[in-house]
Amino acid sequence: MRLLTLIILTILINPVAHALKTHTANYQLSINGFKIAEEVRTLHKLDKHYFYTANARTSGLTAFIKDYSIAASSTFLVSHQGVNAIHYQIIELEDGALVKNYAIDIYSKNHAVVSILTKTQPKIRTWQSKGSNIVDPLSLFLALSNDLEHSPNQSIFTYQVANGKSIEQHQYKRANERLIKINNQSVKAIKISRINASNNNIKAYFLPKYGYLPALIERNKNGKNYTYKLTNLQIENGVKGKLQVSF
Repeated sequence: MRLLTLIILTILINPVAHALKTHTANYQLSINGFKIAEEVRTLHKLDKHYFYTANARTSGLTAFIKDYSIAASSTFLVSHQGVNAIHYQIIELEDGALVKNYAIDIYSKNHAVVSILTKTQPKIRTWQSKGSNIVDPLSLFLALSNDLEHSPNQSIFTYQVANGKSIEQHQYKRANERLIKINNQSVKAIKISRINASNNNIKAYFLPKYGYLPALIERNKNGKNYTYKLTNLQIENGVKGKLQVSF
């Protein structure tokens, strides 16, 4: 069940923030077509800082077998260079017992990430980045959302992702646009695939009509198919309601 880990202002005033409006998004996670968990992601903004939270928990029959939950949070800024993470934390619980708790502070200007002491991270560690902005596993897909809108001609997107254990280099490729069904209506989607990790194949579909948010994320790992599907969305001064996503 630990694979539940999270795979994620007007243009005239702030040209880098249109894709990042305050919103609440509900997602459903399935493994090989079997629904196992639900997650709520919420984005808030205060002054120049963004606060992004995600809370996932097993649901349905799976919850009777094992109660597993994940709570993650990310604080970040947005500049013309994109999303720049400041702080990230993740807590995983299994049947009420702590499984994992990582917390980090991120200093992109100093090319460094520093861990914070927790029960499962008892020593302070420091990682050096290769320059440029750093994101975390939660803000990663918002970074993609932002870059897809403001760099429409860019085909390759590269990120440094700090997860509390290391800094990984992620590279994604933009594919041709395609149509997917949202509430039985055809909506344009931008397909993104990770291209530098053979054992962690990820595909995501972002919707320009809905704030460039990912509506569907697919992942193949160890012979299992993981599907992460948007089911409900409320955007500030925008769309509200249930969304049925299909091809």
